[in-house]
Amino acid sequence: MRHFILLLSLIFTSVSAQAAAEQQWLKVGDKLAPISLQDQFDKPIEVTAKTTMLIFSRDMDGGEVVQAAFAEAPKEQWPQNMVYIADISGMPSLIAKFIAVPKMKDYPFVLGLDREGAATANLPTTEKQATIIKLNQLEVISIEQVADANLLIKKW
Repeated sequence: MRHFILLLSLIFTSVSAQAAAEQQWLKVGDKLAPISLQDQFDKPIEVTAKTTMLIFSRDMDGGEVVQAAFAEAPKEQWPQNMVYIADISGMPSLIAKFIAVPKMKDYPFVLGLDREGAATANLPTTEKQATIIKLNQLEVISIEQVADANLLIKKW
């Protein structure tokens, strides 16, 4: 029986690893499906056909790049029709609930929170960087990763 359980676990691990390896990142020319999430205040936030820029971070360092850009740029220079989404699915839920999300409520900007990771699973990312996805009617026009707040501001 132990051998059977071991065999099953190896099969499922192999299938999961293969599925992860075959992950298809969103690329230029693709159509992005609309995204609906909750922001840090538990209010709806959406990426729709009106969204022209999607800023995305999957890790803490990428999020810090975005935070620094919002802190450095005057509010009137923030892009119109822009949505910022952070994938916080890797964060332990108790940390997110009692520490991180309450702290996010102090931010001067709104961000969508992907708590499960499913809504942003196909968004391209590079470790320690923020991703800028420019859109036209949900069609991907360009994708760039930046590791510097000043560069992010220039890309706005």
